[in-house]
This record gives sequence, structure tokens and C-alpha cells, in this order.
Amino acid sequence: MSTKGGAMNALPYLAGPATRHAWAEREYAQLQADLVQVRLAAGALAGDRAARRRARLRALLRDLLPARPVRRPEPARSQGAAAPSARIVRPLGGSR
Repeated sequence: MSTKGGAMNALPYLAGPATRHAWAEREYAQLQADLVQVRLAAGALAGDRAARRRARLRALLRDLLPARPVRRPEPARSQGAAAPSARIVRPLGGSR
């Protein structure tokens, strides 16, 4: 059994003996628990790194880009100008 790669490589080799020996069963369960713990820790670290990267990018963009312009409401138009049919071109003599 080669454990050069760590718990990941040892896990398949212990699956068979785990069904026959109490020691191997405990060792297999411990390796599985360690593997789950490492994966959870790696996921948490990746999430932290991604959050820090997003924060750095947000700060950089905030410093580089000007502040957003304030949206002001458009001036009110008269009813005639607001009608959509006033902008539609129709042939002469035609009907709607």
C-alpha cells in the first residue's frame, strides 16, 4: 500500500480490509472523516480568498471610477407629445 499521496491514496486500499478487520474499519472511517474535514476546510479557505479578492476589486474600482451620476426624473411632457402614435409614420390616406 502506497501512502505517498496521503489519505486520498490510502483510502481505496483499505476498503477491502475494512470489511474483514476491526482495525482497518476504524482506520478507514478515520481516513474518510479526515478527508471530509480537509475538503470542508479547503472550501472555506477558497470562499475566504474569493471574498478578499472581490473586496480588493471593489475597492480598486471605487478608487478608479467616478461616483455614479444621480438619476434625475425626466421632465413631464404634454399628453400629445407622450402619445406613441404621434411618432409612428403612416402612409397618406391609410387607416390604423
